[in-house]
Amino acid sequence: MAGLAALRSLRAAGLSSGKRVLVTGASGGVGRFAVQLAAHAGAHVIASVGSAGRREGPAKAGAAEVLIGLANLDQLVDIVIDNVGGPQLVEAWSTLAPGGSLQSVGWTSGQPAAFPAYSTIGPAKSLTSFVNEREFAADLAILVQLVAEGALRAEIGWHGSWEDVAEATKALRGRQVNGKAVLDIDTHGRRHAEPKERAAMLRAPIHLTGFTCTYLLRLADVSAAE
Repeated sequence: MAGLAALRSLRAAGLSSGKRVLVTGASGGVGRFAVQLAAHAGAHVIASVGSAGRREGPAKAGAAEVLIGLANLDQLVDIVIDNVGGPQLVEAWSTLAPGGSLQSVGWTSGQPAAFPAYSTIGPAKSLTSFVNEREFAADLAILVQLVAEGALRAEIGWHGSWEDVAEATKALRGRQVNGKAVLDIDTHGRRHAEPKERAAMLRAPIHLTGFTCTYLLRLADVSAAE
């Protein structure tokens, strides 16, 4: 879903070669994909992160500039993919050039966005809310093709057993994971389970209270369970 959000928000904003694209929360899931996709399209990508320790990922992903916050952004941008919300969304709005588009994709700050008086008065530019909806197949095919070509990669920031889900949750909630978390499901003990039970296990979603995560579930010895 993170890749879809990045692809679709960039498309909605009118991404094209040569445009200046600001991605806030660039070390997060959507942010990393947005940096890669915009750079692949030939845009000049400025990645904003929350701390110095998070600069390396966006730089490797293709960002031409990596900033801590937005304080050192000295030129207007054509597109903003905002994953942070709150005061930084307001600040990002002020960096948008006339005719530009700000896509509000996430709100990790949890803080309100208070726009100063008259900050929305002036040359036309847009702030658009975003949600993943409609059919996914065609856009997923685009992302898979880019992965196959080596133009897009999903970084694994945490890898462990399904039994360590509490540890993974703590790391994700504490923003200590750069990239995705992968949980291995060992089906050794379930190889004699009834077919309906195995099927339910394989398609069961993961719900982590108060946090939305994307997981890749690697199933060990699935063939032995058949």
